Amino acid sequence: MAAHGIYRIDDEPRPGALARFAAAPFWPLLALMMGGLWLGLPWFVFNSIAVGSPTRVREWLWAGAGLLGSLLIALLLMWLLSSGYIVSKTQVQYALLVMVVWKLAIGYVLFTLQNATIEIYQYYGGVLNRFAPLVALAGAFVLRGFVLDLVPVTLWFLVMS
Repeated sequence: MAAHGIYRIDDEPRPGALARFAAAPFWPLLALMMGGLWLGLPWFVFNSIAVGSPTRVREWLWAGAGLLGSLLIALLLMWLLSSGYIVSKTQVQYALLVMVVWKLAIGYVLFTLQNATIEIYQYYGGVLNRFAPLVALAGAFVLRGFVLDLVPVTLWFLVMS
C-alpha cells in the first residue's frame, strides 16, 4: 500500500502546468521531418514534460542520441568527403541518406513512445493544443530558413536540418 494512500498506475501520465501546450506526437514528428532536428527534438522533449510522460527520461535519452548521432554522422560524412572516399555528386547524395534515415528513425521512436502516453492522457479527459499544426508548418517552412541562416556552417546544417 502506498504511504499516502494514493493509487497510481505506472504508465499513467501526470500532466503539469504546461499540459495545455501538449500536442499530438504526430506534429513534432512532422516538424522534425519538414523543419529539422532543431524544431522536432525540443518539441518532443517539451511534449513529454507538458503531459508528464512516464517514459520522459527514455524520450530525453532518445532525443539526445538523435542529436549526438546526427553530429557523429555529419563528422563522418565530412571526413569521408575531405579524405576523398566520396568524390561524385551521386555518392554525396547517397551518403546523405544515412543522415535522413537516422533522423527519421529517431523521430519514429519518439513518436511511438509518446503516442501511448498521449492516448491515455486524452482518454482521461486531457485536451491537446489546437495550434500545433500551425507551429509545425510555420516552423518547417517559415522559420527553417531563418534558423539555418543564423549559423552558416556546414556541420550545423548537416546536423540540425
